[in-house]
Amino acid sequence: MGPKKSGGRARRSALALALGAMAVGSVAIVGCSGAVEGLPKPNAAQAADYQAEVTSSVVAVSSSKAAAAAAENTFAICEEMMIRSKDDVATFNAYIDANNNDASDVKAKGRAAVSSADEMASWLKDVAGDLPSELSGLFSDLAGSLSDTARVVERSHSASEINSITDTNNSIRDSIRSECGAL
Repeated sequence: MGPKKSGGRARRSALALALGAMAVGSVAIVGCSGAVEGLPKPNAAQAADYQAEVTSSVVAVSSSKAAAAAAENTFAICEEMMIRSKDDVATFNAYIDANNNDASDVKAKGRAAVSSADEMASWLKDVAGDLPSELSGLFSDLAGSLSDTARVVERSHSASEINSITDTNNSIRDSIRSECGAL
């Protein structure tokens, strides 16, 4: 077999490859050249689903941010309540000590206790609306009880009357501390 025969074989292989490439190219061109009939229009159902999903995500993020801000605000009010409550109790206890010991400054300590109780009650009423319902109710209860305490201190009262109102105040304060501590 000479050089002629092997050259013919190479030409035939090249020709076969060229024809194969053309066939594949023709199929690819024919496959891409077909026109699609109809008018382009959005899929209304898919668009509505997508819109609802986006809206839901925006609402969820917004609600999450609002909840975090409300929790932070509640925590801050609870902290402030603890500070104010400590001062109010100290002022009231100073009055009780002066009253029990017939101290000369009992009237001044009484006025300070009344002022402190009224200021605390006013503050509690002001912030109660910014709190979750359980805490809001407790803050309102304590505000009412402190107002009652101030009116009792202003007039002649018995030891049992003071003890009873003190127990009520302490019970409400304990409930508030418990609720605030659960945050």
